[in-house]
Amino acid sequence: MCFRGFVFGLLLLGLLPSPSRAEDLPLPAGVVNVASPDFGDRSSPGSDYGMANVKPIEVARDGQQAEEIRIVRPRQELRLSRRNEARFQVRLGQVNVVYFWLEAPPVHGQWRLRIAVVYPDNAREMIFDSNLKGDVINYAWAPAGAVLEFYMSSVEQTFKLSKHFLLTVSPVNFVTWHNFLPVPNRTLWD
Repeated sequence: MCFRGFVFGLLLLGLLPSPSRAEDLPLPAGVVNVASPDFGDRSSPGSDYGMANVKPIEVARDGQQAEEIRIVRPRQELRLSRRNEARFQVRLGQVNVVYFWLEAPPVHGQWRLRIAVVYPDNAREMIFDSNLKGDVINYAWAPAGAVLEFYMSSVEQTFKLSKHFLLTVSPVNFVTWHNFLPVPNRTLWD
């Protein structure tokens, strides 16, 4: 009896949609994800994922070539620590505003994001501090060439599923692509 329940549970898990990897989601032509391949692979305990990218996010033009829009999108879902927090940094290029959106499971909970500019002397200036909703594109003004520190937290304590999220950071607002949005029209947890 117990074995039959175990086998039935495994079959049921095989039928449920599993979260896809973020790198499986297609991006429009000319858009490049510059997130480091190991970004999101937390090997050390704690809440700090470190620097997300080496190449800065920006709209880059290289000579006669077409423009290249560089975004940071984790190649795997990020998780909050046991203290319900996660931190990472993003390096900016020649942009004055960044757009970002949250993809998270559709469960009850409240996500809070704080963004600070990290100066060379390690001083920090808060430029964004607000609750986030999924499927909404947010923005913040930032100095060009800055390093931004993202601090994500959640007040949800009961669901482990609510500790998984993706946060995409872009130098352009992707609403301009009406038919091809790499935003959560197709979330990982549908």
